[in-house]
Amino acid sequence: MLKGKNVVVGVTGGSPAYKAADIVSKLVALHANVDVIMTNSATKFITPLTFRNASGNPVVDDQFANPVVWNKEHKKLSDKADLLLIAPATANIIGKAANGIADDMLSTTILSTEAITVFAPHMNPKMYQKAVVQRNLKTLRDDGCQIIQQEKIMPSGKTLYSLLADVDFIIQEVTRLLMAEDR
Repeated sequence: MLKGKNVVVGVTGGSPAYKAADIVSKLVALHANVDVIMTNSATKFITPLTFRNASGNPVVDDQFANPVVWNKEHKKLSDKADLLLIAPATANIIGKAANGIADDMLSTTILSTEAITVFAPHMNPKMYQKAVVQRNLKTLRDDGCQIIQQEKIMPSGKTLYSLLADVDFIIQEVTRLLMAEDR
């Protein structure tokens, strides 16, 4: 279904970082070529080896590491990508992207790509409700980025949008965006 499509998955240090491995595996099962960029914080939750095994590609987790093939790695991935998915997207990476901060490999790639850019937020509900986070999400939307969110109803009956959407929902939205690009 996604044969010939290049997806770069950016993984940040949110608690559901392990779910990104499932996202990568499902994209590969749909025949997408998947590369992964991890922030330093993400490596505290899950190892690069997990993503290398899931994607079949080297994982970028250090902006200054010697690349497998000499090239400006962020430029290579930003040019290669048909879609850049950041999942989970923490308030930190959302703020960096909305304000043009490029201080690690993922934020640099976000700013240098022309690919469809998609954020799947995950953060504490109180953080999510802060005006600054809502402004940053609006800025990203206004800049043409896609935000994947899913209503989550908690046992208390409270509805949250701050939690990472279900993996299958994310895959469905990424597939829809990539297929719409072909039209």
